[in-house]
Amino acid sequence: MEYRILGPLELRSARRPVALGGERQQKLLALLLLGTGEVVGFDRLIDELWDDPPQTARRQVCNAAAAVRRVVTRGGGRLTTSTHGYRLDLPDGALDADVFRSLVEAAETAAAQGVPEQAVALLQKGLDLWRGPVLTGLASPSIDAAAQGLHEQRLQAVERLAGLRLELGEVTSLLGELTGLVAEHPLRESLRATLIRALDRAGRRADALAVFERGRQVLAEELGTDPGPELRGLHAELLRAEPVPAAPGRSCLPFDIPDFTGRESEVDRLVRMVGAREHAVVTVEGMGGIGKTALAVHVAHRLADRFPDGRCYVDLRGFTADTTPMTSPAALELLLRQIGVPAEQIPADPAARRDLWLAEVSGRRVLVVLDNAADAAQIRPLLPGAPGTVALVVSRCHLMALEGAVPVSLDVLPTGDAIALFRRIAGEARTDAEPEAVADVVALCGRLPLAIRIAASRFCRRPWTVAHLAGQLRDRQRRARAFTADGLSVAGVLALSYHHLDSDRQELFRLLALVPGADLDAHAAAALAGVPVPDARDVLEELVECNLLLQRRPDRYCLHDLVRDCARDLADAAHTPSELDSARRRLFDYYLHLADVRGRRSLPGRRGFEPDLAREPELPPSRSEEDDVRQLRAEYKNMVAVAEYASAHGWHVHAWQLPCLLLPYLTRVGQRSGVLELSRNALRAAQALGDRCGESMALTTIAFALREAGRHGEVLEFLDRAIVISRELGDLPAVVGGLRDLGAARVQAGMLGDAARSFTEAVALARSIGDQRAEVNSTIDLGFVDCNLGRYAEADARFREALAMHQLDGYVGGEVVVLINLGWLAQLRGRDAEAVVALERAVRLSREIGMSRGEGISLAWLGVTYRRQGRIADALAVGREALESARRMDLREPEGDALNGLAETCLAAGRIREAEALSWEAEELAMTGALPMVRARAHEGLAHVAARRGDHALARLHWERAVELYPDGAVDAENPRAHLDRPGALCMRCVRGAESARPVVVREIASVG
Repeated sequence: MEYRILGPLELRSARRPVALGGERQQKLLALLLLGTGEVVGFDRLIDELWDDPPQTARRQVCNAAAAVRRVVTRGGGRLTTSTHGYRLDLPDGALDADVFRSLVEAAETAAAQGVPEQAVALLQKGLDLWRGPVLTGLASPSIDAAAQGLHEQRLQAVERLAGLRLELGEVTSLLGELTGLVAEHPLRESLRATLIRALDRAGRRADALAVFERGRQVLAEELGTDPGPELRGLHAELLRAEPVPAAPGRSCLPFDIPDFTGRESEVDRLVRMVGAREHAVVTVEGMGGIGKTALAVHVAHRLADRFPDGRCYVDLRGFTADTTPMTSPAALELLLRQIGVPAEQIPADPAARRDLWLAEVSGRRVLVVLDNAADAAQIRPLLPGAPGTVALVVSRCHLMALEGAVPVSLDVLPTGDAIALFRRIAGEARTDAEPEAVADVVALCGRLPLAIRIAASRFCRRPWTVAHLAGQLRDRQRRARAFTADGLSVAGVLALSYHHLDSDRQELFRLLALVPGADLDAHAAAALAGVPVPDARDVLEELVECNLLLQRRPDRYCLHDLVRDCARDLADAAHTPSELDSARRRLFDYYLHLADVRGRRSLPGRRGFEPDLAREPELPPSRSEEDDVRQLRAEYKNMVAVAEYASAHGWHVHAWQLPCLLLPYLTRVGQRSGVLELSRNALRAAQALGDRCGESMALTTIAFALREAGRHGEVLEFLDRAIVISRELGDLPAVVGGLRDLGAARVQAGMLGDAARSFTEAVALARSIGDQRAEVNSTIDLGFVDCNLGRYAEADARFREALAMHQLDGYVGGEVVVLINLGWLAQLRGRDAEAVVALERAVRLSREIGMSRGEGISLAWLGVTYRRQGRIADALAVGREALESARRMDLREPEGDALNGLAETCLAAGRIREAEALSWEAEELAMTGALPMVRARAHEGLAHVAARRGDHALARLHWERAVELYPDGAVDAENPRAHLDRPGALCMRCVRGAESARPVVVREIASVG
């Protein structure tokens, strides 16, 4: 396997590319490759992979690592997991960056030994490994830093190669290459010196002097320094001959700022499009302060030699404070004068001016920069239209109505470029000592170039530390002052776009500042503003077109942080506090209603409460359970942000109701990270209101969150308190629900006998109050415990009773649940044909009603049964389908079951390496998700892999670990025990085909009544 990072990340095996998966997996592999041979910590990986890590970050890292492990293992690499993170080890010569460094070292050795021809060949071979910028398309602080370091190594090799080739007498072939390199890297004096020597040897001494003079100017403008000794010495030699100056071309471009930083991809794209004159109109679009004009002017200067007949520039004042946009005739007058038409020859008639403009540029190569454009109508009369001329248009708006225009949209700077810009303006000497504070500052600037420039300029004129500046920027009131300089403010620049909006657009824009979450959709915006959803969607789209809103995902909208500040100031000025609170209440009620309605299908029949809504807002449509979960997943972070805001600002009802309404969703997807603090806030809010129902619900949510940490004693304590409160309130349905929760917690704690007692009480209480649905569900719970304890006859009776009741009342979702349990029970009893009938029916019914969770679980156990029957191809197919379904729904325990089942099938198919990778992935998922049963089964899988390889000592260790993880009395523990007691035994995990007729180790015990 070849690992290639000198360009886009690429893996090749047998000269063919290897698929790498999604961006997160690619970025994880890149980080591991950059740290080859060293442990890369979990915390560092999370920080590198996300700007704002999700609650499931650690789990997602484990999933991505498992996928990476499958790839690298096939190529002879080794990815090992430690307590702290991951370590990647590769064979020698597998990573192209290592090969490059080795070739450079060998070239230096050859040069030192007096063999320059060999040194040239080795350097060229090393440079040929480069396919573009390091890890193109992947970005993180570590990747950016490593890319810069490798880029510097490449430039050093380029400089060394040019020097060696010049020593060998190459001149003409070098000139073109060196000219381009010096233009690309104007501050590298050694490159410039080599170009000067080559020009001198070619008899072009005047050109050599011009190259020196340009270098002197660049160094003075950019760094405030003079050329170094090497360049000064060359200059002294060149002065012996008379230089030949070149005549400058006509240009009206503004000054190209010397500290222009970053935007390499955008610059390259614009240089390619504009310089080749393939398109008559190219637009640069983006929000205020994002650096559109600086980019356009920089590119225009870069392309000056390609437009020798003129470079024109007009500020059209489309978004300029206290100024109306320039008219097209006025702009035409300026353009005509810039290309040399005397004022007295410019006609007054607009149409005549347009005709003269077209005639003057005809046959010429002219670049026209039209800055600060208001709209397409202002631009159309100014377009040159003749072959050889190009208009580069800059605007805050999306100029979609400008025919034939090719857009280049600007986003905020990448983190590495933002840091580089700040350091360049603020001074490297003062910033290098505080790299973390510098990163904080550019983040607080929102990576907006204007904000970075103002903050850095203010910093370099003050005796501050960078940390002090960061502290100022964290305070919203002080931030406004920090982002103002010489009458120019970030807020003022951003507000210019706002003032061009209609009043209804302005109002929604202001109210968007109240959104606590990171983004929103049209339904949330409609609730916030109290308007119909179509109207809200129209306004949001218009705000995107004006670059006041960002749209990073379809139908999701967000504000840049500094735009949010601007909107908040405008909202405070235009609305009373009560009006703002009313808008917040509408938004918060929307999230309450969404959590309530979309959570009902996740756990049907569970107790609950009616949320306290002023009115029911319109929700996005949902056609299935999967749609419900997708909507909740999309809004979960926003709901958490609302709950946190409500808790911090005394909105007690929303602070307790929202986390508790999310409990069905959290239970369904296994999301527990961050829930504990959220639920503790809910408890405090309910207690502040004296709401005992809310207190009971919050206690239940706290118990759910504590299960992840395995704090079983506290879980049982909180559930006991919740049940006591429900009994005091006489809320018997809530008591039934609490008993079911208590039973589930006892199962997880390995207290199977106590769990059976909880479920038995729940069955009796549900029957006494006539709650048939709760009675049936509790009966299924009790049957599940019976299965785990080997009481198969009793479990069978309970499941069939529940099945009859669900079929009687037509509850198909409940029927699916029972069929899954009957299929599992049949497997335990060795009745595979019976299991197939139950599970195939469960799959079919799940698909009919859109019950994705039931479909995924059914498929996972169906795959196990097919494997036991020897139907390996079918088992592989449904096993992969089950895994895909669980991941699509973000269901942890079903994903773990699917991974384990598929691993067992892969082993039966002889795919030992794939089986091992899947078992490790299941172990990692179970460890992060506190799923001991899944983890125990994963160790069984690893034991079987080790045994297949003949490593019986390792197999025994894994089987012993599995026994330790299974709860006391769990019948599944019989599987690893059989292998420990009797080498060569068969168990449920390894039996297949004809072997199924042989005795299976799982036993059925007598009923204990």
